[in-house]
Amino acid sequence: MKDIAKKSNTQYLLDKYKLQASKKFGQNFLIDLNTIKRIVATTHIDKETCVIEIGPGIGALSEQLAYHAGYVRCYEIDTRLKDLLKESLGEFTNIEVVFQDFLTVDLKKIVEELKQTYSKVCIIANLPYYITSDILEHIICSQASLSSIHAMVQKEVALKLTDTQYHSPLTFMIESIGTISLDMHVSRNVFSPAPRVDSAIIAIHIHKEYNILLTHLLKQAFTQKRKTIYNNLKVIFGTNTKYILEQCQIKENKRPEELKIEDYLKLTKYL
Repeated sequence: MKDIAKKSNTQYLLDKYKLQASKKFGQNFLIDLNTIKRIVATTHIDKETCVIEIGPGIGALSEQLAYHAGYVRCYEIDTRLKDLLKESLGEFTNIEVVFQDFLTVDLKKIVEELKQTYSKVCIIANLPYYITSDILEHIICSQASLSSIHAMVQKEVALKLTDTQYHSPLTFMIESIGTISLDMHVSRNVFSPAPRVDSAIIAIHIHKEYNILLTHLLKQAFTQKRKTIYNNLKVIFGTNTKYILEQCQIKENKRPEELKIEDYLKLTKYL
């Protein structure tokens, strides 16, 4: 089917297979073709690129990705969509749909396999709001050699993640591997059903491999944000905490959000 995102085509497919958007999986289907084309344009993918798409839904974004990318592998958790996706994306020879929870995927292994054929592998996803952080952390912690991550997230989340004054375990994880930008705003009105909030496209361009030791360190450092870094890290470093902070030239009365990523990377050497 051509132009899946057209509202009439979307409704036809949903009616034919007696389906509606699942609240459980946070589904909101894109029904504006121009918006989808603009999203694809921000990713700068080409025929040398393999795209891993998370949550294709009924295939509206997948279709447009397939026109530009060399190969698109989609991971979909909702098995109700099997027959529908066979019809909507069946004409494409460069799309594969895998019905699996993305959070269970061995991403590093999969990307290594895909890079034997394609020079670049990137992730493009319209993320359910309730699981945005979990998916981004899963991607980063996998240490997969991706070129970039392009994700549609809640606008408020996008503004936080791209605010240089806002610090959280996730923003530090992102900063440790590359750069983040807010590439595009997306109105709630281009979805069916329309969510209560607007969305935005963020892009994470990856330049460095992730240090897996950071995850545990950052989670512990931010356990209680009002406490000092000394008090939060005592759980990990015990009686050596004061000495380690001195060696890293970190004042023990600092709050976790006052540190820089360089500070946390220094601390990982003592784990």
